[in-house]
Amino acid sequence: MQQDERTADIVVVGGGMVGLSSAIALKDSGLDVVLCDPGEARARTSYGNAGVVSRGSIFPMSSPALWGKLPAYLRNADAGLRLRHLHLLRVMPWAAHFLASARTSAWRRAAAALAPLTDAAFPEHRRLADRAGVPHLLRESGWVKLYRTEEAFAGAALEREILAHHGVPFEIFDGPAIQALEPALIRPFARAMLLPETGAVGDPGGLVEASEKLFAGLGGRILPTTVSRLEPEAEGWRVVHPGGTVRARQVVLATGAAANELSRPLGYRFAFAAERGYHRHYALLPGSPALTRPIYDTGAASILSPMGEGRVRVLSGVEVADRHAEPDYRQIEAAAKEAAGTVRLGQPLDNRPWLGSRPSTPDGLPVIGPAPRHKGLIFAFGHGHIGLSTGPITGRLVADLATGRTPQVPVAAFAPGRLLGWPRP
Repeated sequence: MQQDERTADIVVVGGGMVGLSSAIALKDSGLDVVLCDPGEARARTSYGNAGVVSRGSIFPMSSPALWGKLPAYLRNADAGLRLRHLHLLRVMPWAAHFLASARTSAWRRAAAALAPLTDAAFPEHRRLADRAGVPHLLRESGWVKLYRTEEAFAGAALEREILAHHGVPFEIFDGPAIQALEPALIRPFARAMLLPETGAVGDPGGLVEASEKLFAGLGGRILPTTVSRLEPEAEGWRVVHPGGTVRARQVVLATGAAANELSRPLGYRFAFAAERGYHRHYALLPGSPALTRPIYDTGAASILSPMGEGRVRVLSGVEVADRHAEPDYRQIEAAAKEAAGTVRLGQPLDNRPWLGSRPSTPDGLPVIGPAPRHKGLIFAFGHGHIGLSTGPITGRLVADLATGRTPQVPVAAFAPGRLLGWPRP
């Protein structure tokens, strides 16, 4: 069979929100861009996102509160985290440094690094949605964090202090004001925190698909394939896929939780873990008030997000497991049971829950920057829970790095080299 041979200025590997946004921004910069992605929409982590685009998304999962919860986490007695114990040996380097990051000083540093990125997230999303012809998919509705007890609210004081320090506005509600804020709620909550400067994407998968069409309309080339390996050459890179190769001066690796599979043969071993997450769509019972914005029930460690046409997306906490492991639906089933006590959920609208893997770094910061030992290779992965949210601004940063411009947002804290001295997985 004849092999497909192509050339380009730059190849983007990965077609989620980070990869697509990078491809669009690189095309805007006048480069000939090939995007390699299998084209399986439901397989992209961006597809399954809660759709929250918030200035307040500046906190890594590894927090100072982890130590108090660790015994429950290890027993799988907390809804926020489920461990596949047989898989823990595979993520021990990540786990060790994840625990080391659960300090107040590390949390503050991470928030300071992420704040400029999340500040720019909504404006870039608005720009992308407008250009892609789907402005209706993005609205600035705010989102709400709900606390079932006063003790839980008091336990989040450090979070509120850090938000205030970085100028992220929030409002606190209690009693009947919570019900007035979100009439769909049927469960009593002690406190609620509204973060008003937050966008909600009503169909994350639809936004990704519209962005793909925008890229193609700009003259970008899409190669619907997986990539087998990246081979450095004297004048650039050879991107090898099952059907042939693409030669380019530069490559952007934006494959999320799968990034290690292509970076390890080049000598880069990142202490990654797959933060797996599940969701399922439900209808609201007839006559129920609509859910007007995403809500995070901290007591259940799950998010409920309106997805249009009367659908509510229920999202579980995190499952730490090999990303290829078989699904375990117990976590999303428990989240759905709790959600049914929070809003008037009807029947599920999906045959089975969706499952995806977020790329998790131990310090909770993405990897954005040039590969330390290979010219022309740019890393853009590891965004954890904020890949959809910060995808468009990350794309602009990737284009800046590829063309020699000063990045619009400081990226030193996201440099790949910060992770390379850690023990190997």
